[in-house]
Amino acid sequence: MQVFGIVGWKNNGKTTLVERLIANLTRRGYKVGSIKHAHHDVDLDQPGRDSYRHRAAGASETMLATGKRWALMHEYGAEPEAPLEQLVTHFSACDLVIVEGYKQAAHNKIEVIREVNKNGLLADQVPNIKAIATNLDTVESDLPILDLDNIEQITDWLLQETGLSTPIASPTNPNDCYDPAQNLMLAQTVWDNMQQQVQAHRRQHLLDLDQCHNLVLATDIVSHFDSPRFDNVAVDGWAIKHTDLEANNYCLPAMDGEANAGAVNNLVLTPGHCLRVFTGARMPTGADTIVMQEDVEGRDNKCHFHPHTKANTNWRPRGEDVGKGDIILAKGQALRPQDIGLAAATGHSQLPVYEPVKVALFSTGDEVFEIGTKLPDNGIYDVNRYLLKALYQDLHCEVTDLGIIADNYDSLYTALSNAAHNHDLIVTSGGASTGDHDHIHQVLSNLGQVHAWRVAIKPGRPLAFGTLNNEQTLFL
Repeated sequence: MQVFGIVGWKNNGKTTLVERLIANLTRRGYKVGSIKHAHHDVDLDQPGRDSYRHRAAGASETMLATGKRWALMHEYGAEPEAPLEQLVTHFSACDLVIVEGYKQAAHNKIEVIREVNKNGLLADQVPNIKAIATNLDTVESDLPILDLDNIEQITDWLLQETGLSTPIASPTNPNDCYDPAQNLMLAQTVWDNMQQQVQAHRRQHLLDLDQCHNLVLATDIVSHFDSPRFDNVAVDGWAIKHTDLEANNYCLPAMDGEANAGAVNNLVLTPGHCLRVFTGARMPTGADTIVMQEDVEGRDNKCHFHPHTKANTNWRPRGEDVGKGDIILAKGQALRPQDIGLAAATGHSQLPVYEPVKVALFSTGDEVFEIGTKLPDNGIYDVNRYLLKALYQDLHCEVTDLGIIADNYDSLYTALSNAAHNHDLIVTSGGASTGDHDHIHQVLSNLGQVHAWRVAIKPGRPLAFGTLNNEQTLFL
């Protein structure tokens, strides 16, 4: 199991990079774990929950288990914070653990830079930074500079650095369809060629928030303000200053009035008193603790508190979730329902998004027949087109299904030429081999430029890739 860190000054995009790395590595088949180091007290539990009550009762470790996941919460108490090396031992077997934070630890790291900090490069101040990921042209360092917006490049570098990259097999084995005389291209070479040749002229526009679901974000989005916008109450109960409890034998007189959510007034707690508060209300000035109403006994206009009442609990400080200016949504991510909610919570009524990629899809082959038609003895149903259509729809593309095209030069030439004018991508299934009736390569050569032809993969060797009228065209 490898351990690799992502570090950087605040608001430089560490979490966004970690998120994209995990997604990319997982897509490539790697098993990934992650650790996030927080510099402030974070409680994953909620007051009033059964597990919270277990912990409050004094359990040193509490496991919360469901049918989908489990979480083990360990209370340090008087113990020192565990070092990273100890925390990593709790992971089950995986390929890589990505660590966000722990700048001073000994593991290798990438520094993330979106803007130059007045404190300088972390690479000059903390150990074992092996590369810098940035979208700035002004960063100067002897370390490798990675393009922060190119997650494929960063992932490739990380796999190479950790020794997790899979070597590319050489096509030299006998009887494997990889005759060296055919000059077949390695799959990785073709993939690299595609990345270099495809110039995606993606159009972007500003849409109302309720129209952005599943679309891809065109720029980073930052929060307009802190969230929460002010210190606020997390539970219904009583606001106190904790040091007043012992000084008043854990019995405080109740102030007149109460603090409610939405109220514009900012109440001030009278020393030696308590004030009735409700969830969402502004934290009264002078208070530092909210005691749940279930834990308070009231009589004779006085409130009696438990001697073991914890200080600084049950309220949310301003900016705890998101700080003003923080990047809350990253360029290139598909917008999920929770992303729409986060944008709304931080004051965004519209978002800049890319228009969906327009894909034209058709099959060729005289042996291929539409599902639902009578199948002749020498025929097969068109499976690939339906599979590919579902895959592209899953990527939120706009798919035009052109059906099955007759397997002759003129029909294919007309179909490709027409589709190239109003689609970003054309995908075909069939017709790319070397038979007398496989015309795709010839049509592509006459209409545009072939960048890849015949690949050392099995199945799928007769794969072609090219461009038509500056549009991206992929043939499978």
